[in-house]
Amino acid sequence: MPRAQKQKAAIYCRVSTLHQVDKDSLPMQRQDMINYAKYVLSIKDYEVFEDAGYSGKNTDRPAFQEMMERIERGEFSHVLVWKIDRISRNLLDFATMYARCKKLGVTFVSKNEQFDTSTAMGEAMLKIILVFAELERNMTSERVASTMNARAAEGKWNGGRVPFAYAYDRETDSFSIRDDEAKVALELKDTYLRTHSLTYTARLLNGTGKRTRRGYAWTPATVAIILRSPFYRGTYRYNYRDESDVTFSFKAQNEWILCAKHHPPLFSEADCRQVDYWLGKNRRHHGKATHVQRKHVHIFAGLIRCGVCGSNYAASVDRARVSGYQPSMYNCGGRRQKGTCKNRYVNDITIGGFVFNYISNVIRLRTAFRPQWSLARIQRFLLQDENFREVASLSADTLRRVQSILLGYTVGTAEYQAGQDMRGHGNATAQAREANLRAELERKKRALSRLTHLFLYAEDEIHEADFLREKRSLQDDIASLQDDLAKAEQASVFASSMTDEEFLQKAARLLFQDAMGHGSIDFPGLALHVGKLELKNFINAVIEQIIVLDGRIGTVNILSQNHEPHPRCN
Repeated sequence: MPRAQKQKAAIYCRVSTLHQVDKDSLPMQRQDMINYAKYVLSIKDYEVFEDAGYSGKNTDRPAFQEMMERIERGEFSHVLVWKIDRISRNLLDFATMYARCKKLGVTFVSKNEQFDTSTAMGEAMLKIILVFAELERNMTSERVASTMNARAAEGKWNGGRVPFAYAYDRETDSFSIRDDEAKVALELKDTYLRTHSLTYTARLLNGTGKRTRRGYAWTPATVAIILRSPFYRGTYRYNYRDESDVTFSFKAQNEWILCAKHHPPLFSEADCRQVDYWLGKNRRHHGKATHVQRKHVHIFAGLIRCGVCGSNYAASVDRARVSGYQPSMYNCGGRRQKGTCKNRYVNDITIGGFVFNYISNVIRLRTAFRPQWSLARIQRFLLQDENFREVASLSADTLRRVQSILLGYTVGTAEYQAGQDMRGHGNATAQAREANLRAELERKKRALSRLTHLFLYAEDEIHEADFLREKRSLQDDIASLQDDLAKAEQASVFASSMTDEEFLQKAARLLFQDAMGHGSIDFPGLALHVGKLELKNFINAVIEQIIVLDGRIGTVNILSQNHEPHPRCN
C-alpha cells in the first residue's frame, strides 16, 4: 500500500464511560489534539475518529476499526492520540497496531508522551509505557473491586439494575416493594409452586398480558432468575459472578458477600423452601442446572462469508447497548489473521435487521399479494423497510421465485392457512406424539382433581400420608409431561429440511405473531424476547450463507429443496 501523498492526521479520541463524555473529556481531547496537529506538527488536514463509552481492553471499536481501514488505504500520514492507552491498554493489541502503522509508513504520535519511535530505544520505551498502562488498569480494577466489596459488606448498594418488584431510594439508600410489580412476582411464584414448571409459568404470565419491567415477554430463564434470587428473600448478594468470564459463571460461594435482612422480603421462608425443593428436583431431573448460562451465543456464526476474499467471518462479542442487548461483531478471517483483506466488519444488529425484516416482508406479502402484481411491485413491497435503503434491487431470479411461491398459495382451493402442516408423514408422527402428551397430561390433571376430591369429601377416609404421597407423584408426572410437551413443540418449530412453504409457515408461527402488527421488526428486541439460542436454531434451519461486501449484506442464500439464492441484493 502506498504512503499518503500529503500530510493528513487521523486523530483518535476515546473515553471509556458516559460520565467522562458528560464532563467534556472527549471534546477536550479533540480540541487539544487538533491544536497540536496544527501548531506543533504543522498538519492542517486532519480527520477525527471518536469512540465514546468503549473500554480500552481491546480494539473492537467501530471508530477505531474505520480509522485502521482507511490507514490501510493510505489516506493518512500520521496517527495522533492523547495518550497511547487511548488506543488500547492491551500490549499485544497496541503492538499489532503499531507494527502495521510502521509498515505502512504512518507516523504514530502520542501528544502527552514524548518519544522518538524511529530508534530502537524509542520503540522499547513505547512498549514499557504500555506495560505500565496495563499494570495501572489492573491495579485500579483491584482497588475498585476492593472498595465495592467493602461497601457491599456494609449493606450499601453498589448500583446496577434494581430487581423487579422493588424500588430504590437514593436519599435513604433503601429498598421498598413496588405494589404493581410485586403482584406479578407473587403470581409468578404461586404459579410455579402450583405447576412446578418454568415454561408453563412463563406462558401463563404472557398469556394474561404480564410483562417484565422493560416490556418484554417472560421466558423460563427470567422466571428462574426471580425464583432463585435471594433478593426476594430479603438478602443482598454481591460478588457472586465472575464477570471477567464471557460465560458469567458463578464464583465459589466462600467469595460471595451476603447481607441477610437487608430489605423487606417479598417471598415467605416457607414458600422459598418449596421453590428451592422443586427447582432442585427439576434440575436433577434434567441433568443440569437451569441457571447455568451458556457462552455468548453468536446467532449468525458460521454463516457469513467474505464477498472479497472468500474467507469465513469470525465472531466476537461487541459492547452491550442501552437496551440490554449485547450484539455480536463479525470480522473477515482473512483480514484478522493475514491482514490481506479490506472487507469491513459487520454486527448482528445490521444482519438481523436485514434478514428478519426481509422474512417478515415476505410473510406480509402473502396476505397483500394479488396474482396480477408485477415483479416490480413485489420488489417495492419487499424493500419497503429502512433496513433496505441501500439495496438498489433484488435479482430477477429472486423475484420470480417469490412470485411462484405466492402464486402457489392462491391457486385453486388450497389457500395457505397459518398453522396448517405441510410436512406429511414425518410431521404427522410428531403431531401424534404431541397429541398423546396432551391427552396424558389432561388425564393426570383429572386424576389429581379426583384424588383431592376423594380426600376432602369421600366417605371412606384416605390417610393423609397416602394422599400426600400420591399427590406428589401426580404433580411430578404433570411437571414432567409439561416439560416434554414444551420440548416437543420447540422441536417441531425448528425442524430441519423445510420446503419454502414450511419455512414461511414456521417463521410466521414462531417469530412474527406479535411483531407483524407493529411494522418493522426491532431485531435486538426480538432477540431479547425470543432468545439468542432460539433465533440461532431457526436461522441455521433456514439460511445457508450470507455474503458480506464492504460491511453490508450482498447476498442471503436461504435453504430450500433446491438451495437457490434468495435474496441477492444489488
